[in-house]
Amino acid sequence: MVGTAEGGAERAVRRWVDAAGGRLVLDGGLATELEANGADLNDPLWSAKCLLSSPHLIRKVHMDYLEAGANIIITASYQATIQGFESKGFSKEQSENLLTKSVQIALEAREMFLKEHLEKSTPIQHPILVAAALGSYGAYLADGSEYSGDYGEAGTKEFLKDFHRRRLQVLAEAGPDLIAFETIPNKLEAQAYVELLEECNINIPSWLSFNSKDGVHVVSGDSLIECATIADKCAKVGAVGINCTPPRFIHGLILSIRKVTDKPILIYPNSGERYDGEKKEWVESTGVSDGDFVSYVNEWCKDGAALIGGCCRTTPNTIRAIHRTLNQGCHKHQLPVGCSIDLCSTPNALLPAVP
Repeated sequence: MVGTAEGGAERAVRRWVDAAGGRLVLDGGLATELEANGADLNDPLWSAKCLLSSPHLIRKVHMDYLEAGANIIITASYQATIQGFESKGFSKEQSENLLTKSVQIALEAREMFLKEHLEKSTPIQHPILVAAALGSYGAYLADGSEYSGDYGEAGTKEFLKDFHRRRLQVLAEAGPDLIAFETIPNKLEAQAYVELLEECNINIPSWLSFNSKDGVHVVSGDSLIECATIADKCAKVGAVGINCTPPRFIHGLILSIRKVTDKPILIYPNSGERYDGEKKEWVESTGVSDGDFVSYVNEWCKDGAALIGGCCRTTPNTIRAIHRTLNQGCHKHQLPVGCSIDLCSTPNALLPAVP
């Protein structure tokens, strides 16, 4: 396991980026693709339903993204919380097992992907990583507040830390390569996350990823620069970035983040479609095509993004196009001295040990 003491998280992410040739490709809209494959996502506990009855479907979608060129697959735990499961009658043990299962399924998908390529005599020569997803408190509420950051009376740091603590511990214990704090809507929750990383002594690199609807602030109205500064000051955070945000805003947001941190920047925008929090659905025909989405990629590279992918309403086709564009347009670095290229036993085989 990669350590995060004294900036180890940032070093780990940089070495993964270097081993991938200068950019890491993230997967896309897991929930979007599950729905396209027949999963019913209307229930706030859709993740529990899929983890219980359709693990094969989750595994298939992970595999689809890996085949499309993703270096990082994100687990089906974004809306999965112990409190949400318990409210529907699951025991604490069952709830924790479901969180663990989300990581296990992704790890199994990676193993299957690497094995298939080894059998085809086309071994993978770049990192394949699993990121355990933690959505915001608003994602648990499923009332659209993940896109506003307005938590009412629940909006205190200690409440949020209590809410996320055991979930974070369980996901970390399941053995992912990264912890992905996603779609963070406000400064308060970012502060709760970094304090939990320290208090729980989480020794897995993490990233903090915020969302914005105006290209300047996070969705609550808090300053993105202040939010990014919170992430920058935490040694256990290896990357900082933006997700579930229209592509047209990403250029300016990257430049804002770069003002306050030298950590690797990750960006995985949505398709540009607008989400209606009251109807709980995406408004069709408000986004961009895959071609238009990918047309931004070289600009994001020039801006300094090191991890690039897609979020809601993007598909494996989007990720395939990003992968192709990065291979064509971005400089390829040499592998670090002394690195192996055999990734069949572990995704970290390309990486020198982090002191």
